[in-house]
Amino acid sequence: GGDRTDTLSLELDAPYLPSSIKARGAIAVRAPDQLRMIMLGPGGTTAMDLWMKADRFRFSIPSLAREISGDSKTPAEQKRGLPVDFLRAFMLDPLGGRMLAASKSGRELRVLLRERDGKISDLTLLDGKALKLHRAWFNEAGELYEEEWIEASGFGCATATYRQKTTQLHVTAHCEKSRPTLNEAALVEPSPEGFRVTFLDD
Repeated sequence: GGDRTDTLSLELDAPYLPSSIKARGAIAVRAPDQLRMIMLGPGGTTAMDLWMKADRFRFSIPSLAREISGDSKTPAEQKRGLPVDFLRAFMLDPLGGRMLAASKSGRELRVLLRERDGKISDLTLLDGKALKLHRAWFNEAGELYEEEWIEASGFGCATATYRQKTTQLHVTAHCEKSRPTLNEAALVEPSPEGFRVTFLDD
């Protein structure tokens, strides 16, 4: 809960990328429903820019000339390759939804969750810190059409890896530091003309 800004570095790799993307930047979070992430690549160019508020989002990857805006009604196929749902779930509401089952074995706690959008999450907490998460996406007919995997050294400022089945997207993120404040400008919805606004360090 509360406001925070995390400084992080990440690497994205996927078959549809011309090469792996390495970037460093910041993510500003205001629980429970606002987020802004700007990542800079070589030479300080914008590698990725994401804004979220409630179920609305704007996402831009300039190197791929990809920019999309939408909300909870945006079809999943239009968001393929852009980890919008993952970031919303992991950064804003990592344990959201309704608990279906839980079990404990030694230091391992396993929880099965049904998220608000119908996805099923299988979460394992190790020693109350490290975690493993598998998310399964089902269509209205109950058919499995997407899967995601996350492994992290903990919640909040941690090291995490993410994989998506259909796109073969692989992301590794390292949180370098975290502070309990944010720049209010980060949360202002960007216009298409002025989308890439920097708010990284004071």
